[in-house]
Amino acid sequence: MLAWILSYWWLLLIESLVLAGIVGVIALSAPRLVSSHPKSLTQLKVSMATTALAIFLGGVGLIIGVSKLLATYFGYGAMSTGMVAGIAFFVALLMIAQWLFSPYIINAVYRTRPPETHYEISLQNELERIARSSGVKPPKLRISPLTVPNAFAYGSPLTGNYVAVTQGLLQSMPKEEVIAVLGHEVGHLKHRDVAWILSLSLIPLAIYFIGRALIWAGFMSGGRRDERSNPLILLAIGVALVAAGALFRFLIAHFNRLREYYADAHSALITGQPRLLQRALTRIYVTIKSRPDIAAELSSHNQFAQLFIVAPLVELSGGFYVDIDEIVERIKAQNPDPLEEVFSTHPPIPKRLRFLDAINARLL
Repeated sequence: MLAWILSYWWLLLIESLVLAGIVGVIALSAPRLVSSHPKSLTQLKVSMATTALAIFLGGVGLIIGVSKLLATYFGYGAMSTGMVAGIAFFVALLMIAQWLFSPYIINAVYRTRPPETHYEISLQNELERIARSSGVKPPKLRISPLTVPNAFAYGSPLTGNYVAVTQGLLQSMPKEEVIAVLGHEVGHLKHRDVAWILSLSLIPLAIYFIGRALIWAGFMSGGRRDERSNPLILLAIGVALVAAGALFRFLIAHFNRLREYYADAHSALITGQPRLLQRALTRIYVTIKSRPDIAAELSSHNQFAQLFIVAPLVELSGGFYVDIDEIVERIKAQNPDPLEEVFSTHPPIPKRLRFLDAINARLL
């Protein structure tokens, strides 16, 4: 049996080459895909809506099309519909389980605890104030002992919502900037970003697993050679779906980057001072760049990168600046690597700083 499966090594090679080709095309197209930051809240909302529609309509249309192709060309009929529905149901169960139980995992991985000191309790009060002003139920503040300066929002119906901040973040900036970071995280909760990302992620995962199922169906029907069950056709469709699933993941990452801008805008609007979040993002950036041990700690938790307030970094060159506002302006003028951005779940800091300038212009 193993030898029979290994005899199809060439298929796995083809699949790898197809995926590598997709990555190459994405890399070459990166400058156009991430050419600019949103110029306004209206443009941002339009971009989010069109991206979500592209993912949903494109993904669902592809799944329905493959199901009909299997029914008409291969004569599978109800079996193909049942397979597609079964895989979609299985993926949905996995995603729901992840959503429900991930807060327990996150609290364990990051060793979070409730506020204890007077300062931490005052931050909990500020978090509750921001949440009420935002029209959402106040989340629980959690403190992580990590030295990497970061923050993230998470939660589920089983646990309620949390906002976690690390000790590194509390030690790297003044209280008013921490409050701006809390405003960003409350923005994620208000916009239901976890639910949005999980819901849209169902589509590429379902496409991927349907593709894998068709590949194995091609393996298992290798001895049948009639036209309506040609295993090579099943294999080709499977590889194409796996490739399509990879493409949709890039769209999901793009949608996630847009939601980060949206959370930045919420912080700016709820505090009325976009400059505070600009300073906070800059302090996080400078701290990580100046401490290799902190950068290594950030990389070690990369599996949860989309939770973080900041991910991709750019080089700060041209000297050392003591004044934080001077550093903000210096980083704001940088041109980040588009290839790094297109593979990331977060926009680069220079673009976020420039976007906050656009929000500030609206407030003036």
